[in-house]
Amino acid sequence: MNKTLIRFMLALAFITILLACHYKKALLIGQVHQKESAIQPKEMLSAQEVLNELINTAQKGMTFGSPFNVENSSIKQVKNEWGEADRTDKAGMGFYAIYHEKKIDIGYNSNGGVFDIRLYAKVLNEITLDMIEAEIGRAPDLVREYNGENIYIYKIGQGLELKFIFSSSSEGVHHISIFNPQRTDTENQGYILDIKGRSNQLSPDAWENMQKWRRDIAEFKKKHGHVYLNGPNRKMVSLTFDDGPDENVTPAIIDILEQHQVKAAFFFLGSEVVKHPEVVQKAYLNGNLILSHSYYHVDLTQLGEADIKDELEKAGKAIQSVIGKEPAIFRPPYGETNGQLAGIAEEEGLAIVLWSIDTLDWSQKEAENILKNVKEHVRNGDIILMHSDFEKTETQKALPIIIDTLRDKNIEIVDLETLLQIKAYQ
Repeated sequence: MNKTLIRFMLALAFITILLACHYKKALLIGQVHQKESAIQPKEMLSAQEVLNELINTAQKGMTFGSPFNVENSSIKQVKNEWGEADRTDKAGMGFYAIYHEKKIDIGYNSNGGVFDIRLYAKVLNEITLDMIEAEIGRAPDLVREYNGENIYIYKIGQGLELKFIFSSSSEGVHHISIFNPQRTDTENQGYILDIKGRSNQLSPDAWENMQKWRRDIAEFKKKHGHVYLNGPNRKMVSLTFDDGPDENVTPAIIDILEQHQVKAAFFFLGSEVVKHPEVVQKAYLNGNLILSHSYYHVDLTQLGEADIKDELEKAGKAIQSVIGKEPAIFRPPYGETNGQLAGIAEEEGLAIVLWSIDTLDWSQKEAENILKNVKEHVRNGDIILMHSDFEKTETQKALPIIIDTLRDKNIEIVDLETLLQIKAYQ
């Protein structure tokens, strides 16, 4: 092979390599252009995607960018997670913690309960009223004008409101608010009911001790926004049953509720849940709330922190193993509550729900007295305490009459989620 041929072959190989590199570069450029073209439609729809996310999270009392909700979150949880606010303002319905970097304001009441979460993300400016109405499928329920802003309000169930706020200088949303009016100071301030219910089986000392506990727990509730004795001043009440499940009385009560088309709350013991999972499942599938009453029914105020957490966790997991959900509402055995227990419950995302009428079906057990304690004392927003363990056959007997009596008084019977506007499950 002569030198001329060798030079020709080397040149040909070099040209081939150059052409290959050029083709690869062109291919890569083409791929980049294709990717940019594929991304472009998503960028055009980003405001729509944000709107969809807003509507979906609002159903849970939340907005994106925040793990908190307006049904049972507290400002203490917010500060534990996010630290102190950049600024706190006093408003007519409570207070607002301003978090500039997160572009979120948190409204909370005097007891620390979060009632409003406002989001100020820039992408909201691309959302128009036409987009909102098209996505939700209807016009706003209310329209208000305040300080040069137009506020479009949608009621989204469980008493919550999703607000889109437009400034007068923009066609797009300025900020949004997920709002729970029933947790504001204006709605709830001062409406704490005295606990009612009597039994002729209590000794004078026992009755005096009970009266003192009732007074003390009312004062305790005023300092803890996640502790509830009653609902708002509206013509509705909730029926609640402690200490089940069992194999006889609880199923009978479930059947009575179903026959009367009433939904109630069962505060079950974890230790009994594992014995009667089929009863728990039936109560849940019938639409009743399955909530925690601890695992072993011990006085939690006498335990240390680790043991309290163990009781709460075991009870929650026992219920979750049956219905697939962990409760977010808890009732301590005997109603005994202190600062340590309330603090742990709040950290665990648990509201503490007690009662405002004690039927005392555990003391004076006759159906007549159980009914009397409801009939003579019922008020707007009452939470009525009964029991569903194996001894409470008189409660079973009284229940249909109680339901009829309440309806005769035009009092609506609702579950605790509806009455208190808080989440039943984690």
